[in-house]
Amino acid sequence: MSSEDQKLLLNGAVDLVPSLKSEVRQLRASKKKESKIQCVRCRHANYKASFDLDQFPMEPVSGVIETIPPGVPLVYVVSAVDFPMSINKDVFKYRSPRSMKFVVTKTDLLFTNKDMVNKYGQRFFQDYFERTYKVPRENVFCVSGTSDWNGSQLLDEIQDGSYIIGTVNSGKSTLISSLLHTVEKQKSELPNARRERQIQKLANEAIAQGRKPPSRMSLVRSDIKKIAAFKSQHGPGTSYMPGFTRGNLPFQLTKNKIVYDVPGFSDAQNTRLYDIIEPQHIKHLLKSKKIPKSGMYDSHYETVKAGQVLTVGGLFFLQVPENAMLQVRNCLNHKPHVFKSLEKAMDVFRGSRTPALKDVFLVDPAKAQLKKYIVPSFYGKKDIVFQFMGHIVITPVGSNAATEPFTLYLPEGIEAILRQPITNYITTTLSGRDANGNPLRKENWKSKSTKEVKRWTGKIPFYSDLIPLESSSASDSEPTENYSQQQQQYQRSPDEIDADSEYRSWFQKN
Repeated sequence: MSSEDQKLLLNGAVDLVPSLKSEVRQLRASKKKESKIQCVRCRHANYKASFDLDQFPMEPVSGVIETIPPGVPLVYVVSAVDFPMSINKDVFKYRSPRSMKFVVTKTDLLFTNKDMVNKYGQRFFQDYFERTYKVPRENVFCVSGTSDWNGSQLLDEIQDGSYIIGTVNSGKSTLISSLLHTVEKQKSELPNARRERQIQKLANEAIAQGRKPPSRMSLVRSDIKKIAAFKSQHGPGTSYMPGFTRGNLPFQLTKNKIVYDVPGFSDAQNTRLYDIIEPQHIKHLLKSKKIPKSGMYDSHYETVKAGQVLTVGGLFFLQVPENAMLQVRNCLNHKPHVFKSLEKAMDVFRGSRTPALKDVFLVDPAKAQLKKYIVPSFYGKKDIVFQFMGHIVITPVGSNAATEPFTLYLPEGIEAILRQPITNYITTTLSGRDANGNPLRKENWKSKSTKEVKRWTGKIPFYSDLIPLESSSASDSEPTENYSQQQQQYQRSPDEIDADSEYRSWFQKN
């Protein structure tokens, strides 16, 4: 049949039938979600892991503070991942800490639920800021921007016109997104007759059609997707890479409350980190790892013997001295690896690798310049904290016959400190005493010891910087005779350390 005959037979009805292509096009257009407009720089960073350090400038504290009007309220965001390394004391040269509000973020990595944060975390962080910086307890908050913990409380206390400051990757932008979602959630909980009628109508239709109600898990997954979509559309742009925020960006939380997202500050040393590790590896590391739910006593550990070297992705090389042994629990988001000696570790790190070892290192050996540090003397369990990334828990075991210190090699750009075990102050730990208060032998702790949560009193140092050695050579035979000279340089006694003088070699640079 010719086209003319077809038109005559249909009598123009063909014009009323939309083509399949137009229907598909309209369906796609109706389902297409509104997306936030992004610049090329941000889109490449988020979706292509394309990162040019020149396009993501990081300012020092002075450069950031100069952009903030004098006298405005400041909210200092501090990360729980590397606490207290994200506290930059240079800020206090411009503003007293007693006039600020401090918000500890990423608490979901330390606690399993919000109740534990409020019961133990809030108390510890309030103790620390009050006794270290004289900050009023009511000015310290513990939140999780990812899990939206305690957002309502912070929203009530934050002042109009507040500027949100903090180091890079401390979670400032994520916090603002969480506050915006908290406001939206509060609106949805208000009585709304129209919404209730729509819900009732949908429920009636489901019953009439015999459809099963959605499962609890499907509702949870749906809520998570909706929350993520809301934050991506309404909050500030977030990224695992530093320098993502440009300029002081205002965000309207409520009708009477505006806050400003301020670029994170850093120093020249921190920027080296992004030169020696690829962006995709940084993204993996900065997601961080939660502390074990089972607690530190029952969690998996690596045993590192005398002369052996432990590394996690090449972020550090921890060498155990003769007559010593360590149990190491890893809270970094990469697998640990133990080498039989420092020489072997350096051969593999600098040289060719077998297929079995290809994923051991994340650091580029061609760009990494190792610096040697001495770990200050310590007894019992301690944390070694790595800025932005997390920590490892080290526990000496066996005899106390070690005559040399523990040695740590760090690539230039990675900073670390020795810290009291943070789990002692935020979770229940074994006290080492029975129900009658009598001290127990170490082997009886797990079976007979009572549990306690220690309070931070400030009577002992919470952390110490590592002692740098002038030489950066990574050699098994390198002597450590200048260890005592380094201790004297920092005005610490070279006397033999006993239980009462454990912290004589601990110091803080600033």
